[in-house]
Amino acid sequence: MNDTLSSKVRRKSVVVDTNALLIPGVFGVDIFDELERMGYIEIIIPAPVLRELDALRCRKGKTKRAAELGYRILLRYMSKGKVLIERDNADGGDTDSRILSIAKKRDAAVLTNDAELRRKLRQAGIATVYLRAKNRLETEY
Repeated sequence: MNDTLSSKVRRKSVVVDTNALLIPGVFGVDIFDELERMGYIEIIIPAPVLRELDALRCRKGKTKRAAELGYRILLRYMSKGKVLIERDNADGGDTDSRILSIAKKRDAAVLTNDAELRRKLRQAGIATVYLRAKNRLETEY
């Protein structure tokens, strides 16, 4: 098996970005069920993502509703032991930098729809999981 294919097969962890946690409320797609379907067995939520999601829950309108639903679904999967909260001790850096660092450290894919973050991940050789056709998740290597 060549190195590229081998790394694709081994990749069982995924780091989730804040905007991905809004997908269930905006598009009605259960990202956790989709990730399981795709074979991801370790779902990692960085602490800065939780802080951003919490801030979005304080807004008004559609964003607040999407953040609330994402938070409830996240709690449900956490209670089942299917989600790992990454509470690193790294100082500084924005959320995207933390996501990139965790993905590299854990050899994990990243679930995001953020175009700039996806570009950085592609440059770093990290697989990206993203919403395709507003109804399913897909991995880009």
